[in-house]
Amino acid sequence: MNTEMKKKTERKYVAKEWRFMKDYLTSFIKKGKQEDLHRFRTGVKKLRAFLILADSATQGSGLEQRFKLVRKVFKQAGEIRNAFINQELGKVQPGGAAGLIQEQRRLMKNAAHIFKTHRGQHLDRLRKARCKLGKRVIPISSLHISLYYRQQLEAIAAILARHRFDDELHTCRKQIKILIYNYQLVRPELDIPFNEDYLEKVQAAIGDWHDNQLAIGLFSRAGTGNSEALNNLKKQGTQLKRELTRLTKDFYERATTITALPLQQIDLL
Repeated sequence: MNTEMKKKTERKYVAKEWRFMKDYLTSFIKKGKQEDLHRFRTGVKKLRAFLILADSATQGSGLEQRFKLVRKVFKQAGEIRNAFINQELGKVQPGGAAGLIQEQRRLMKNAAHIFKTHRGQHLDRLRKARCKLGKRVIPISSLHISLYYRQQLEAIAAILARHRFDDELHTCRKQIKILIYNYQLVRPELDIPFNEDYLEKVQAAIGDWHDNQLAIGLFSRAGTGNSEALNNLKKQGTQLKRELTRLTKDFYERATTITALPLQQIDLL
């Protein structure tokens, strides 16, 4: 792909994802559906993932910095989303957690009310950020894309090899998701195999572990009064750690190896 075609492809990608992001934000403000809020936040993550990749290719471009206004909206939306997720975590525990669920429902309603009250400000921030980015996106070379993916996978592998269950693990998940979000765009340029299915499993497993840790934190707070739920969560946490350790063994090799389907499976496709 020549430079001009690559530039058009990247700008078209940004324009499309921006439109989706804005549409989901507008829809949430009107209807209040959690799925719309989730998709808005996913759209922000996808655009930021691309800007991080673009910034890594051009020194001093500062594209992610120009996206800062959108991230402010993202953070405020996160208060609503986190309260909703906490409610869901409470619902699935044996015996329930009525007090916890009630508290999180109240926090969610208050956060949603404040968020919708400032809807004009949110949309204005999106508009200003789009103007700041303008047409500053420049083509990313195939060489840089491949080097970036290789270096990121190597860095993630080094952290996972330590088998430490701390904040670095959650950071690894974010890095993996950046690679996944950008993959469909950069796939034609990538010169190393990229096992998307395996990486999706890894990031999902880290997400399950992280959710488990958040739930333990919630149920450990004074006033929840559900020791059975807390004990169950701790047992689940131990199982999740074992599964994650097994799944991330030989991470780099598995992330850069794509297993061919057996012939009989290919015939069925």
